[in-house]
Amino acid sequence: MRLDRYVSNALSTPRRATNKLIRAGRVQVNGLTVRDPMVHVVPSGDVVALDDEALRAPGHITLMMHKPMGCISATQSRSHATVLDHVPAALQHRKLAPIGRLDKDTTGLLLLTTDGGLNHYLAHPKHNVDKAYRATLKEALPADAEARFEAGLVLADGTNCLPASLERLGDEQVRVVLHEGRFHQVKRMLGALGGHVTALHRERIGDLELDPALAPGDARELNASEWASLARTLPKERLPSAWQPPEGYQPRDRRRRARRGESATKACQAAKTPER
Repeated sequence: MRLDRYVSNALSTPRRATNKLIRAGRVQVNGLTVRDPMVHVVPSGDVVALDDEALRAPGHITLMMHKPMGCISATQSRSHATVLDHVPAALQHRKLAPIGRLDKDTTGLLLLTTDGGLNHYLAHPKHNVDKAYRATLKEALPADAEARFEAGLVLADGTNCLPASLERLGDEQVRVVLHEGRFHQVKRMLGALGGHVTALHRERIGDLELDPALAPGDARELNASEWASLARTLPKERLPSAWQPPEGYQPRDRRRRARRGESATKACQAAKTPER
């Protein structure tokens, strides 16, 4: 790979600006200053630095964020803080985008990536990727809430929701697991049962759980064990090329997940009378 391309990709800067940095003597390869943008480097072996600080090798990045309240799941906004405002400068990238969306007042696990294919796979309902949420309610739900979730709710506007699971964690706290991600879905589903959500927190995407040590507003790259958790949800082509399964790793049977999702979809489509 040419040096100017390597640096341009690592810094997310135009090639012209990158060439100026190189010709100014600010770029080093394996500790030596290089002023020729056309020099070839090996991303897997050479160490490229800017002002003696090593640059990230070109390639996709995927971050785990503990989304705080008060920011929106968008890449830019003139009127609101966005999740990208919480990404450390060293991890900023012009192609970085959130996978799916969490409401402004919802907290918890949010993934951000430069990989459009990964983003699409995890966000699209047809892939049946579980998302688990913990909701705090103003009042307790009716006794038949679990059964109605499992049957697949039909919302007031006629929206058919796929069957989901509901677990009571207390009189006024529940865990909801969805296989899709519609607008305000958790709040609307609980609202259909007479529940008013006062707080909502996403705990998990697929088998990947939010790191309890990650403070609200913090973000970092996924580590090897977290990629292993996410890998149980993903097809092989969506994994980083450099990722190697840890010893004892067992992939989840996605065919079973697909059949379960297909059955849930058919059950949802068969519902003809709205919930009352």
